[in-house]
Amino acid sequence: MLQTFDSDISHFDPRNPYQGDEKLPVQFYMGAVPDDAATAREGRPIYRDVECIKIFNSKDNVIDRPVRDTDKKRWPGAYNAWKATGDGEPGAVGTRLEHWPLMTRSQVEEFKFFKVFTLEQLAELPDSTVQKIVGAVKLKQMAKLAVEAAKGEAPFRALQAEIEKRDGTIAELAAEVKRLTKMVEEKLKV
Repeated sequence: MLQTFDSDISHFDPRNPYQGDEKLPVQFYMGAVPDDAATAREGRPIYRDVECIKIFNSKDNVIDRPVRDTDKKRWPGAYNAWKATGDGEPGAVGTRLEHWPLMTRSQVEEFKFFKVFTLEQLAELPDSTVQKIVGAVKLKQMAKLAVEAAKGEAPFRALQAEIEKRDGTIAELAAEVKRLTKMVEEKLKV
């Protein structure tokens, strides 16, 4: 998308293109983006942590996207303050706990305190940590079962994807045969 300059051009300083950005409210956060290849391979939703930014241009215009190097240069104070809080520490790759239906929001937050962000991390959580969290023993057992079940389903999901791809190809070929048949019939009428 091409950005336009909507203000008085006399206020623009080419030596400082980020002038005025310090007044623009921004929020850095750790977001999760889907990993389609890993999801197809594992047979369950897989996400990767990425640094994201929300830029509040107005109440109706909020830009929400992954962080670019230019964002770090435009708002170095806000970025460095966010990194200093530790909230920017990425978790592991896998199925996010907030996407697992058996977890409540409070449980997700409690596990985040112990740096457990994914179902896979929960399944491998050391017993010393499990004992510190109420109900974690049962959740760990269920997480192990869920990970194993998803691994078992992965070949079937891959096969299903291949079948859907094949069906799409067959539909395209059928449409092409129909089009060519119609062309031949029209030529034979002449």
